[in-house]
Amino acid sequence: MTEQSTPPAAADRPAAPRPGLGPLVRPIAVSHFVTHLGDGLFYVCAALYFTRVVGLDAVAYGAALTASWLLAMVLSVPVGHLADRFESRNVATTLLAVAGLSVCLYLVTSNVPLFFVGACLLAVSTQGTQSARSALVSRSFPAEQVTRVRAVLISTANAGLAVGAMLGALVIAVDTGTAYRVAFALDAATFFLAAVLLLKVPATLRTAPGSPAGGTATAVKGSPLQVFRDRGYVAVGVVNLLLTLHVPLIDVALPLWIVRETQAPDWSIAAVFVINTALVVVLQYRVSQTVTSIDAGLRSLRTGGLLLFAGMALYSLSGLPSSPWGAAGLLVLAVSVLTFGEMRQSSSMNEISFRLVPDGRYGEYQGFFGMGSTIAEAIGPLALTWLLLSHGSWGWLVLGALFLVAALAMPYCVALARRSPLTRENAL
Repeated sequence: MTEQSTPPAAADRPAAPRPGLGPLVRPIAVSHFVTHLGDGLFYVCAALYFTRVVGLDAVAYGAALTASWLLAMVLSVPVGHLADRFESRNVATTLLAVAGLSVCLYLVTSNVPLFFVGACLLAVSTQGTQSARSALVSRSFPAEQVTRVRAVLISTANAGLAVGAMLGALVIAVDTGTAYRVAFALDAATFFLAAVLLLKVPATLRTAPGSPAGGTATAVKGSPLQVFRDRGYVAVGVVNLLLTLHVPLIDVALPLWIVRETQAPDWSIAAVFVINTALVVVLQYRVSQTVTSIDAGLRSLRTGGLLLFAGMALYSLSGLPSSPWGAAGLLVLAVSVLTFGEMRQSSSMNEISFRLVPDGRYGEYQGFFGMGSTIAEAIGPLALTWLLLSHGSWGWLVLGALFLVAALAMPYCVALARRSPLTRENAL
């Protein structure tokens, strides 16, 4: 049976525009922006506040942070399951409030044990908030809009981080205990404000994508660890972990490479960060519009893998020019190519990770999927620094090959998930 040909009149007719996301995305996006504004402020000021003002030992400070994020990683799946078992909006707002209280605890922190308690509360609550927000988005929007909504959130997150970092730079310039405490109080306030904004989103417990208005979707019951028995989804998450190594690359390894191995001026470190952030803020949503199904996501990811490899290849050449401007130009070109690969990777994996969730277990499965980013942030700085600074240009090529192989391996992981008997209601 052959497909019907398109009538000439229909062929000439312009395609109908895709429907907008509607007003519901606004409180979620503004909440996301506010949260990440506080995060940017915190990231810039935290180390100096706790070591200079509070007087914590730098090694103890780093060890406590590492332990807190390991705890958050271990608890990410069961905490995410709470967003399936109970109303996801209420779980998200509660966790945001806990995060705000944990930052308030930092204002009275005077020793390592008290700091560790606050760090654990903050890490677990912020990690859980991400899973609960993912569940909220998944249940509040039709399946075909979820990736576009997440693209909006990625853009607003980057914008918030940039604004928060600029505020943090002002705090560091003042460099007084009072300035740091005001910054932490503002960070706590952003969590409380973000929680209030999410209360504007309607309850989702009995509404799910694909169900009619006023549908009968109910809370998810059963084991909160089912995801670990879903071999296909686990494979998708593990391969995505490799793809997300580009995140700590720009934060840690790349600045060290620029300073030690290239002739580029020091300001190029900031330029690379600004270009990456600006491109994501401006273009992430547009890139996501082409990703409307698992197969479209896999095609986009294949291109993203090629772009990530090309970006690594360009970085490998950045140590060759003897001219500062030549080295800086190569770095700018490399980060631009890398960022387009990054945007394709994030949009593709947002679509794939959402559509493969079975039985409405969005919080649990997104909690597991988010573990990949946490692990990448934990192991990335050490692994990438060793690979790139110890092996030079060859290290960049090996990293690029890793990205490309991971992107090309993803269809096999998805095929394994699709063969599972689990009901994946959005798996198009």
